[in-house]
Amino acid sequence: MKILPLYILREHIGPFFFGLFIITFVLIMDFILEILNLIITRGLNAYTVLQMFGLNLAWMLALSIPMAVLVATLMAFGRMSADNEITALRSTGVSLYRLVTPVIIASIFIAVGLVFFNNLILPDANHKARVLMTQIYQKRPTLNIKENVFIDEIPGYHFLIRKIDPRSSKIADILIYEQRDRATPRTIFAERGNLEFSADGNTLIMELYDGEIHETDEKDPTQYRRVSFDKQVIFINDVNPQLAMGDSEFRTDREMSARRMKKEISQIEKQITPQENRANELEAILDTLPDLTEDKPIREFTQAERQKYHQRQRLVRDKLQADQVIQQSRHRINSYLVEIHKKYSIPVACLVFVLIGAPLGIMAKRGNIVIGLGLSLGFFVLYWAFLIAGEELADRMIITPFWSMWSANILIGGVGLYLIVKSAREVKFFSWQWLEKILPERFKKYLR
Repeated sequence: MKILPLYILREHIGPFFFGLFIITFVLIMDFILEILNLIITRGLNAYTVLQMFGLNLAWMLALSIPMAVLVATLMAFGRMSADNEITALRSTGVSLYRLVTPVIIASIFIAVGLVFFNNLILPDANHKARVLMTQIYQKRPTLNIKENVFIDEIPGYHFLIRKIDPRSSKIADILIYEQRDRATPRTIFAERGNLEFSADGNTLIMELYDGEIHETDEKDPTQYRRVSFDKQVIFINDVNPQLAMGDSEFRTDREMSARRMKKEISQIEKQITPQENRANELEAILDTLPDLTEDKPIREFTQAERQKYHQRQRLVRDKLQADQVIQQSRHRINSYLVEIHKKYSIPVACLVFVLIGAPLGIMAKRGNIVIGLGLSLGFFVLYWAFLIAGEELADRMIITPFWSMWSANILIGGVGLYLIVKSAREVKFFSWQWLEKILPERFKKYLR
């Protein structure tokens, strides 16, 4: 009997596209504020604005499609329940499981499509959007650099700057993670610095003062170097302040497919091993050198004791720096794993939202837009709150990347399965009558 599944799916088509349009429009309205600011401050032309909209539409669709599935499920089953179609079908022996099955199958197809979208289209769109934004901001780079926030808009570099003076382009307390044109990355620390462009405008010049460079020897990964400097100048070439769509080999985690991120993780793990060996060697040496300050103050040290003290202090600093490099590498691995799981967990939300939306729509017995969008917004805010909190906890290495991205699906999906089973058994355990009692008369029409 193909008529019933087709009828149920047809009931979802209109609400799905309606929800997709509304949700995408809301995301665009949030994004358009940034566009207006760039138009005013940068003088963008219409073609560039269209490019930005087109490229950023990819991540908007990745979020709005699962939510549109929830809107469609709530409204379709709510309308069918309000018109007693669900009751009529059950009286003929059609179970709720049979009614939900075609929607579940359709959601699985949508989820599979989103998985391919997230791995094939979304990374390239995010990459091109970042490159375009970099071109826009290159004339005055400090305007786009925020204090205490990692910046990765310049290909091959990650910046963390504690203090910024946008007027003079002076910066302070700087951490730079450099990987451009290098097989192994290096880390640069500096107390202060300055940003400026060369005369021809094609090179970004970073003058750094009072800092250190930490790097692994590219020829011998077991060797680790630490170099102190009073002044260090970094030249970032081919930075043209003219707005032109370019390309870059460097990609952030949101600009990679899952396969590419797994390769990156494998390379980072290979780089961690020599650092861990070095840290263990330093720890073993430190165990053989007692802390002389426990017995007497430094001013009473002999010349030989002072040499041993300074030697131990250098080893302690080297050990801390090696541990810091290891910690940074593990944070990068965690970030990649979070993004990998996200590429699959968000598409699977299409199935999860069907499981929760179908029984809620039937219980609500309302097919209007207000109820559908209201419930959808509530569940999607809950879902997104789980993702944001999970990502934050994963970045702090409190929970694993798997649980950070999949806990929302597991929780909401489990509740959805429970509600479907209860609804299939026609057990009434939820009612809207309490809401009708407390609402003013003019609002009750939206629940009828």
